[in-house]
Amino acid sequence: MAVRAQSHLKDGRTVWLHGAGPADVPAIARLFTELSKEAFRSRFQAGQPTPDLVSGLARIDSPPGTVCVVAAMAAEPGRLAAEARYVPMGEGVAELALTVLDSYQGAGLGRLLLGALAERASGSRIERLRAVVSLSNARMLHLLAPYGWVLAEPTDDFSVACLEISATGGMPGWPAAGTGRRVLVEQRGWFDSERVTALRSAGDDVRQCHGPGWLAGRSCPLVTSGRCRLAEEADLIVPLLPGDDEDCAAVLEAHRRRWPHRLAQ
Repeated sequence: MAVRAQSHLKDGRTVWLHGAGPADVPAIARLFTELSKEAFRSRFQAGQPTPDLVSGLARIDSPPGTVCVVAAMAAEPGRLAAEARYVPMGEGVAELALTVLDSYQGAGLGRLLLGALAERASGSRIERLRAVVSLSNARMLHLLAPYGWVLAEPTDDFSVACLEISATGGMPGWPAAGTGRRVLVEQRGWFDSERVTALRSAGDDVRQCHGPGWLAGRSCPLVTSGRCRLAEEADLIVPLLPGDDEDCAAVLEAHRRRWPHRLAQ
């Protein structure tokens, strides 16, 4: 991405995207304080934006390897419309987060920032981007849907899901350091069923895909392009999608055609 890239939003407004540096930290802090209470809670899973809290959240020098991209308002120099960052978590994976000012929601800015982060991540040999998302954050779920996210961890009791997308295109792959069987579970719903709980208890590395059509803009790359790293690299595939759904039936047929020996009964 260029040092400063001009972008025109869907509503006609203009922003400048650039990689953030120390001089941008005060503007990032101001952005956080200008969020509505609902937006702040959704982004940070926290209550009131106290000065000490905001000061800590705005830092971009820690943890090491943090990459931050900001969108500056062309109409109001010095103010930010949005900020996005990722923080490396281990080999090939980083956690991402996006913040968009309420008045800029729905203008396509989140998609621009997510694309910029994915571009930088792939250039740094980060293959997977992880997002911890409240299930009430419909905008973030919709933003991630076209990337083909996978549920990477059990959803906690507070309805916060851990989703992963690929920074290099297609579906995200599997962690290289896994020790158990790679089990792909295809089912709708956010919380573990008894079967999934049993697989985890047995030491299997379980990843869940909600299948096509579960959210707007979500399709199955195995059906549309013939490729799905999750399925290709899985040791076991547990198909639990609704059989009366035409798109889901096409997924199961693709599995039966290519990997019948990996399908659980």
